[in-house]
Amino acid sequence: MSTLTSPGGPVKVLVVDDSVLMQKLMTQIIDSAPGFKVIGVAGSAEEGWDAIQELRPDVLTLDLELPGRHGLKLLARVLKQDPLPVLIVSAFGGPGADNTIQALELGAIDFIEKPDGTTHTLEGFMKHLVAALSRASASRRMFAARREVAPVRAVLAREPARGGRTSLIAIGASTGGVPAVQVVMRDLAHLRIPVVVVQHMPPGYTAKFAARLATATGLDVREAADGDKLKPGMAVVAPGGPRHLEIEERRGELVCVLREGPLVSGHSPSVDVMFHSVARSLGQHAVGILLTGMGRDGADGLLAMRKAGAETLIQSGETCVVNGMPKAAYELGAADRVVPLDQIGAAVGNLIGERPHLRTA
Repeated sequence: MSTLTSPGGPVKVLVVDDSVLMQKLMTQIIDSAPGFKVIGVAGSAEEGWDAIQELRPDVLTLDLELPGRHGLKLLARVLKQDPLPVLIVSAFGGPGADNTIQALELGAIDFIEKPDGTTHTLEGFMKHLVAALSRASASRRMFAARREVAPVRAVLAREPARGGRTSLIAIGASTGGVPAVQVVMRDLAHLRIPVVVVQHMPPGYTAKFAARLATATGLDVREAADGDKLKPGMAVVAPGGPRHLEIEERRGELVCVLREGPLVSGHSPSVDVMFHSVARSLGQHAVGILLTGMGRDGADGLLAMRKAGAETLIQSGETCVVNGMPKAAYELGAADRVVPLDQIGAAVGNLIGERPHLRTA
């Protein structure tokens, strides 16, 4: 199959999956999506690597359960030697969830679940595949132009925070957020300030994500449960599903509240909902951080936090996988500071001082 080289042509997609049925299904779906074209398929990691070198795709879809279980090895090789956006197409639950989280940590930009005929329908798979390809396409600039000057100047925080005391750090992220959240939380762990995270993920993955964050940071990280009380050295991840995570202050304690509700900013759980709750409950005694992601979830909530007196930071565009959510927040005037990913922890430390002042019950 010949390559597509026109700059204005469709996004070139290589499908790596050992199932001939999935190869055919994905080819049909992708070729019918405006702006995308499958330029090749491969059934193993070795074939996939060779096809990447020969066909030069714009985006790679990758099944992790390849012969010999070498999907993760191919991903690591691609991202190290020939970086391009990789979309994981995974089986749901069990080892599949663990492998998917590991793939996202390595640098895969997104994932979707394979249809199983029950919970994950073919119709849903088609919809999610096209949406994920759009997110992958939006991330191509980062892989192709890592050395470009950032559209917004990065500024590190040096002056004291307005609020003086910080009781909570609130983090929101989406596409590309798994490794980004891990970097930020690792760099904040020594502060021992409670952390709340909304990372867009479906049910079945957020508990795995929390467990891996706990291992990486040494913090007590768990999937949030209704009524959880936040303590120093503790972090919670909003569970995927129909409920939004809010933070309330009750008798001097910070409490997690899970409430069912419609999608907000296109998501449940929504970063906006969480940020708005933090603005109401803590005002100037919080720090809000908005990381990589497509869309604008979190922008309005971060603005509410800033208006309430909280310090607000966004990830700089050149370090985002997709600079959608941070850019939307910047355009609203919601960000006090724009900071490269690997400097966010230091910036927060400078803001609050290395010795946090926590409220006690």
